[in-house]
Amino acid sequence: MRKGSRAVKKLLLLGAGSALMFTMGGVGPAQADAGPHRSTAVGAGQTALLSNAGGGRCASCHRTHTAKAEYLLKAAQPALCYTCHSGAGSDTDVVAGMDQNTSLPLRGGGFEYALIDGAGANKTVASAAGVTPVVLKAANVPALAAGTATTSRHEIDGTTAGTMWGNGAISDPVNVGKASVVLECGSCHDPHGNGNYRILKPVPNDAGTLVQTVISPATATAPAELSAPAEGVNIPDAVTKVYTTTNYWTVADRNVPAVKGGALPIATETDGYITNVSQWCSTCHTRYLAGSGSYKTDSGDATFTYRHRSNRNNSAGVSRPNCIQCHVSHGSNVSMTGNSIGVNPGDTAVVGADSRLLRVNNRGTCVMCHNV
Repeated sequence: MRKGSRAVKKLLLLGAGSALMFTMGGVGPAQADAGPHRSTAVGAGQTALLSNAGGGRCASCHRTHTAKAEYLLKAAQPALCYTCHSGAGSDTDVVAGMDQNTSLPLRGGGFEYALIDGAGANKTVASAAGVTPVVLKAANVPALAAGTATTSRHEIDGTTAGTMWGNGAISDPVNVGKASVVLECGSCHDPHGNGNYRILKPVPNDAGTLVQTVISPATATAPAELSAPAEGVNIPDAVTKVYTTTNYWTVADRNVPAVKGGALPIATETDGYITNVSQWCSTCHTRYLAGSGSYKTDSGDATFTYRHRSNRNNSAGVSRPNCIQCHVSHGSNVSMTGNSIGVNPGDTAVVGADSRLLRVNNRGTCVMCHNV
């Protein structure tokens, strides 16, 4: 979803979901995702001292008798989350799109500002001219020294209703998505902690689906649609948390094991983030997930008839057609001009806007992989 495309209802509890980014690449400080939000985690047969837990954790977000928002929150989202994640309390400033301690840009961009140098994107190739797919020696989307205003974002103000683009059955003949959805931080994140990557919910609130859609390899007629388990997508948590980047084209997270509690991936293995993130995105954007051959195979959908593959991964997680390779999660500041304007349902005719969370100006993500 982009600006104007939101997903969800008031969340169950919570506090600071938007704290944690889920796009990848680069270097930065290690932090604990659910740590500051969790009061106790007492296992069977264990005893815990609670003298500091309630005041230090619960009271940071909740009020027992004087709450001002649902679920006994002392303020509504995103204001509550921003008490920490807008430059105070936490290093991850999701409003400005940067780490306030290191001044490095956040991988997921920012809701108001981002530091993506979409105009400076470049690549170096090893393949011959005119050959596609490109054999890349290096690909780089630099970071800016200072943020500029976002041109697309997931709207998380908790009040603005928009369209969740691509939501619904692939055979839907009319609708381009789910209308009148409202998104807030806790729609995607569970700040009380769930052991998942960036405390992402297996299925975001109001996603309109209890299962994610997984596309099998294409057949001679059409890509097969398969239903995954009803619990949604549980991406293993990163062993070391890195929230910042210096190259927005590097999206893998080699700190994520293939399975929870497993060993970190070796060079020939794909990390657990790249393996699962497209499936996670498609719990909301169900009609975007496409397998090999979808570019030449009629999906049977009136709007999303032929689709770019979006479920590919490899051991390096670099320059592969995966949702997160082209898009950031929170907000992008890249601009669209000329023929790049108005190419998607819901796009406006405003120059520079509707960047659809992309990483490169003027839909230049295409030529990051293709020589045309």
